Amino acid sequence: MSEVKKKTGGEYKTADEAIADLLRHQHYCKTKIARIRRVIHLQEKPRVLELGCSSGGNVVAWQRLGYECVGLEPDREALENSRILSLKLGFTVPVKEGVAEQMPFENEQFDLVNADSVIEHVQDLERAIAEVYRVLRPSGIFWFGAASCMCPIQAEIRNFPLFGWYPDRIKQRILQWVKIHKPELIGHTSYPAVNWFTPWRARIILYKHGFRKVWDRWDLRGEDEGGRIHRWSLRLIRSSRVTKLIADILVPSCSFAAMK
Repeated sequence: MSEVKKKTGGEYKTADEAIADLLRHQHYCKTKIARIRRVIHLQEKPRVLELGCSSGGNVVAWQRLGYECVGLEPDREALENSRILSLKLGFTVPVKEGVAEQMPFENEQFDLVNADSVIEHVQDLERAIAEVYRVLRPSGIFWFGAASCMCPIQAEIRNFPLFGWYPDRIKQRILQWVKIHKPELIGHTSYPAVNWFTPWRARIILYKHGFRKVWDRWDLRGEDEGGRIHRWSLRLIRSSRVTKLIADILVPSCSFAAMK
């Protein structure tokens, strides 16, 4: 049974690599659910949509935790890996082919839409956010992690120091040039990170599309997730807007949860 590497960016995982990493995926999913439940009531067994699910590792993890989960993935090689993963595990890993801008689902189908390292790559951000809102049930949660404009450290493109701080127009030009002439700098992906976020930009677009409340990573993290230093650091970060701003500058990427 041959396996296919994912060659267009992302984690480059084969089915065997996804299986080997299942414990980490399950820990990730459990942590995420616990963080969401700190701020909002989420039903006991939410129905989950995993956007940009690659070969389906998170889909399997959600299923093993007892949740119904469907994955959505545009990359044909990743879809083939999800098929191989199903054969190796002996059950169907439900992954559909599609893009965030046009999801093959009816309205109000999911309690949680999860998208990590996906939203920065979509070609039409406004349409993608509108689609997420459409498929969420009332009071459902959209969680996404993405490229941050705040931190000078980033993993989306090599050889461009402080790239997150470049003006959006310059970012777009560089990414389009690199995509054609130096694709190795962006991991040969067909979908480079074209959408970069600040906390205020994330809130503006989420509220614009109807989401009622937005939490950032610092609102959602639990003091019990680490030791004494973690607890004190989290309290300090939450103590003012200035300390939150400093933390956003120091920590690569960003993440948000929004309630419909």
